[in-house]
Amino acid sequence: MSGDNSMPHLKLMSTIAFEGKLRNGLVFHKDKKHIAFAAGQTVMLKDIVNTNKEHQLCGHSNSVSCISISKDGTLIASGQENFMGFQAEVIIWNVQEKKRHSSHSIHRVKVEAVGFTCDSKYVVSLGGQDCGSVVIYDVDNLVPLCGNTAAPLAGGYANILRCINTRNDVFITAGTNSLRVWKIDFRARRVIPSNASVGRIKREIKCIDVDRNDLYLYCGTSSGDILKLQMVIIDGENKAYDAKLLYCLTRIIKKEIVGDIPFFSGGVTAIAVLKTGELLIGTGDGIVCRATQIEIQSRDPSKKLADKHAENKKTKSKTEMRLKELEKTLILGEVTSLALRGDGHQFLVGSSKSEVYQVNLTGFLCERFYTCHGCAVNDIIFPYNCSDIFATCSKETIRVWNVASSKELLRIEVPNMTCNSIFLMQDGRSIISGWNDGKIRSHTPETGLPIYIIENAHQRGVTAITATSNCLRIVSGGGEGDVRVWDVTPSTQVLIKTMKEHKGGITCVRMKSNDKECVTSAGDGSCIIWDLENFIRIQVVFANTLFQAVCYGPAEHQIITCGTDRKVTYYEVFDGTHIRALEASLSGSINALDITEDGKCFITGGADKLIKVWKYLEGIVTHVGIGHSDEITALRISPNRKHIISVGKDGCIIRWKFPD
Repeated sequence: MSGDNSMPHLKLMSTIAFEGKLRNGLVFHKDKKHIAFAAGQTVMLKDIVNTNKEHQLCGHSNSVSCISISKDGTLIASGQENFMGFQAEVIIWNVQEKKRHSSHSIHRVKVEAVGFTCDSKYVVSLGGQDCGSVVIYDVDNLVPLCGNTAAPLAGGYANILRCINTRNDVFITAGTNSLRVWKIDFRARRVIPSNASVGRIKREIKCIDVDRNDLYLYCGTSSGDILKLQMVIIDGENKAYDAKLLYCLTRIIKKEIVGDIPFFSGGVTAIAVLKTGELLIGTGDGIVCRATQIEIQSRDPSKKLADKHAENKKTKSKTEMRLKELEKTLILGEVTSLALRGDGHQFLVGSSKSEVYQVNLTGFLCERFYTCHGCAVNDIIFPYNCSDIFATCSKETIRVWNVASSKELLRIEVPNMTCNSIFLMQDGRSIISGWNDGKIRSHTPETGLPIYIIENAHQRGVTAITATSNCLRIVSGGGEGDVRVWDVTPSTQVLIKTMKEHKGGITCVRMKSNDKECVTSAGDGSCIIWDLENFIRIQVVFANTLFQAVCYGPAEHQIITCGTDRKVTYYEVFDGTHIRALEASLSGSINALDITEDGKCFITGGADKLIKVWKYLEGIVTHVGIGHSDEITALRISPNRKHIISVGKDGCIIRWKFPD
């Protein structure tokens, strides 16, 4: 097989993905029209006015772990994670030209956070636990300026970074038992830390923000309170900042609500300071609220007056600062990002469930803006002779998507279950799916309402499923290796036959065009062609591999298989003869396979994260697609042969242009 670097690349059309678990992984551009976020190993720049327009910045070798935009909007910085023992790259992108500006690979394993100084001339990056360093990079001269250890040796771990708004030589890092204010000395080419004055208070800080004038620093904690610190300039030659703790801000309890507590449940996971001084707060249980600070007088009975004659135990009052919730809303999942649009009249909320919500400050109206899968996608299918929509399945959900707009049209949810395989009936009246609880479920494609459920269809979960063209018969495969044939109508579902030949879990079922035969692949190293009229085995092939997928070849005289041996293998249907084997991957298994209707081309994808387009007769690769950051689990060619849709363990759904 020819080297991947020399191959023509598939054109990436669109990506449906949002890495919602990244802290501050959603940022607005200065023009208020574009947002930047991570999608696997790609940085996405999306137009929120015209949602069909987006740009992919591709260059990272692994998943993007952090992202930031410069204040002038000309540059984007992104860091990545990598395998143990390898360097993690920080890339600075030119927004105007949509290409790489510069990069460095000083950090090890993972970059936790990146940020631009207020003049956009320097990029500050923070390494992970295996690196533990902070690096300042000179964007104009394209060289690292200086660096230092991020957290004190006595303990603590820093994973949050924030540059202040009015000076380019000061930034803040925070994390578990760590809160430091840093001063950059450009002449001496060094960076000096100063630990914030928080007394004996120990917190795991989840997010930080400073007000516009850099007077106050706010730190959201996993405990559910917010530390408010005053930024104070230390007199001296360096004129460095110090941060002194003022208050631990908690909520005002509503006495009419039983069980109300002063702390934000789930912890404060995202925070943003508005120009009015009010706070936008996101919590671990999905609450987004706008709060203002109020001084209240409290009486502390533990402190007695110093007067010896105060025998009546008088107490003295003290002033406390509390947070009063003005408005709030609820989203699905933990709040990980709060991105203000301009002056903050509208903002976006990023969720750990990989969803983006749009909220207006006036009325606090919340609507779902962008959705995608938050975990591995297991299967994908197009309707019969329809290329406008497709369906995917994952943990707890089946989703139907519009190809052109990449918008979610329908969501079917089954809590705490995982859908392993889906199929769209040719009459377009139902979506059938196989689940890990051993059930086959059928839903309407318009509303997602359940039509029927086949209980206990397989003992170890339904792992593969397909149906005949008349929509009256289903063939399913299970984790125990059984292949079962069902006669189905909306009112009755009857098991016709169980075929027990495979010893391992079924990985793929493909139906022959005449509905009289099907082929199944399994993890026991066997592929079997079945007679669906007499329910007997017609032919079987064995190989020293775990088969992952199988397809019928041209005119259905051959089958092609792929698996953990990294090969695509051709077999004769008539007698099971081995015809040829193609080396399809240099590393990792081939998990997915699909072929065009005329049988001239087929595509593969697997653990090497690459999509490859092959000529069937010649057995050569013509194009390679690079974009996934984890194993590819399934892929399909659209019926009109204009697109390829691939899905993976990273939750990404990528649409590629099928080569001419």
